[in-house]
Parts: sequence; structure tokens; C-alpha cells
Amino acid sequence: MLRITRTIVSSLAVLLVVGTMAPAAANASSGKKTRTDTSTVQGQGTSIVVQVYNRGDAPQQLKMDEQTYTVQPHQALTIKGTAGAAVYADTAGTGYQKGELLFKFAPSMNGATVKIN
Repeated sequence: MLRITRTIVSSLAVLLVVGTMAPAAANASSGKKTRTDTSTVQGQGTSIVVQVYNRGDAPQQLKMDEQTYTVQPHQALTIKGTAGAAVYADTAGTGYQKGELLFKFAPSMNGATVKIN
């Protein structure tokens, strides 16, 4: 009887440990979180998809067409736009000031990653 009780308690302990680790492991698996924002598609041109990655330790805000987007530290944000659409810094970062042009969408950028800060 003692052996069965010990086996059941050990099994429950293992399940408890695994259950508490699962959410952390699921969030840490990719290392980066990517969110796609489809509301930024402009006009009728061909959509260009660019991933913006924040290398810094503070959130960075970007502005495109009067819409502000926040890129969390060490994470990425996917933005869609058309050729010529401009993305500006809405917060100061390393090497750029608030309001400064960061990049303009170009067809050659489709699928590229732009690293900021």
C-alpha cells in the first residue's frame, strides 16, 4: 500500500512540475514574438511585408500613416505597406530621434527584417 501511495504522489509531483513549466516553455520556444498588423495595407498597390525587430531594452514606437505601433524589447512586429510608405520613429532610440524617418517601403524589402535600436 505504501508503495502505491508513493508512486501516485511521485506521479502527481512530476505532472505538477511539467504543468507549471509548459507555459514558460511554450513562450520561450521561438525567442521572438511576431504580430502581424493587416490594418496598415495602403491603397491598391502590392503589399510589402517588413518585420521590424527591436534590439533594445525599451519599447520603441513607430508611426506610419498616423497610426502608432509599439515594438516590445527583443521582439518583432510585422508591418504591411505599399511601396513608398514611410515609417517614422515615434520615440527616440539609439541613433535616431523622435520624428525621424526610419525607412520607406520598397519592393526589394518584401520579407526583410529591419532592426532598430
